[in-house]
Amino acid sequence: MRVVLDANVVISGLISDSGPPGRILDAWVEGRFELVVSASILKEWERVLSYPRIRERLVPQRAQDVLRSVETLSLVVPENIVLPDLQMDPSDTMYLACAVEGKADFLVTGNLKHFAEAQGRFRTLRILSPRDFLSFIV
Repeated sequence: MRVVLDANVVISGLISDSGPPGRILDAWVEGRFELVVSASILKEWERVLSYPRIRERLVPQRAQDVLRSVETLSLVVPENIVLPDLQMDPSDTMYLACAVEGKADFLVTGNLKHFAEAQGRFRTLRILSPRDFLSFIV
């Protein structure tokens, strides 16, 4: 199964491995799903990870290990698909576009309301919270 992870899921998972986002990252590292990313998404993750308030909360080795794995083990889409901006948060449109282009089965986000208008718009894509997504990989 192919999955796009919103930055809030990745960052939360890098801060703590005990909650749903951390368990999702562990499942990806174990090969239970294929992570789909784009260059824009990777840049966003790097930008957010550079915030001092985030950096001080990270487990440094875990963050390095996961990010190194993302670079080599993920499906990187070329960003050829352009979608209309999401109303609630236009910056989240890149996650939806990546999911559509990468033929992802799931887009996992802690901000479901940002993607409300996209729910059901793409037949094969399910947009879920980290907690709900766990039932598909556990």
